[in-house]
Amino acid sequence: MFARVLIFALFPLLSACVIIKDSRYRDENTALNLSRKDLSSIPEEVFLNKELKVLRLFGNQLDSLPERISELENLEKLYIGRNKLTSLPASIGKLKKLKILSIQYNDLISLPPEIGELENLEQLFLDNNNLTVLPDEISNLKNLKNLSLKFNSLVSLPENIGSCENLQFLYLNRNNIQTFPESVEKLQQLKELHLSGAGPLMQLPESMCKLRNLEYLEIDNTTALPPCLLVQQTTRLRIEVR
Repeated sequence: MFARVLIFALFPLLSACVIIKDSRYRDENTALNLSRKDLSSIPEEVFLNKELKVLRLFGNQLDSLPERISELENLEKLYIGRNKLTSLPASIGKLKKLKILSIQYNDLISLPPEIGELENLEQLFLDNNNLTVLPDEISNLKNLKNLSLKFNSLVSLPENIGSCENLQFLYLNRNNIQTFPESVEKLQQLKELHLSGAGPLMQLPESMCKLRNLEYLEIDNTTALPPCLLVQQTTRLRIEVR
């Protein structure tokens, strides 16, 4: 009888171990795939692996990330899309080596200011959430190259978005944005800007004409363009109306 009780007591821990051992995505103990495992929390053993660089948690039942996510100090890629997250812990800002953060298909209503502390972040995917604003601190992401915000409820961009000086790809489809901040002219590395369905009666500022590396602009037929962009369309810029 005692042995049976002990087995039941240890069952949650044994289940977590089995999930980790059966994981298909492992590379010398630095990558772990726990996608679609019906997890409601991250197994304890995950946090014991301080060498972990890639963690995939896509398609689970997570409604929060623990503060101790910061213990994975060598993490470079974190995929937590299609869960039930409504917020992120402030401690996520301590993942200083993080390069890719994918949080698509969740229920995020805001981002912590500490998101701006991810100094090595290159790709940030936030599609299909409930974001209405972005923290000003996002402008601290100097190495950010790809920012995807499709299918949210954004009404504006931070005034200092131009400080993301290495941004190359910006996706804002299906939001509620009407105007762009003037600082957009500082995005000198921007190559593609996707604005189809980004907001009703959107007006683009004259300062956008200073984006010398812009190659592709996707807009609606209601988007108001400054004349200078139409001139550039005949030379290097492709404008596509959706």
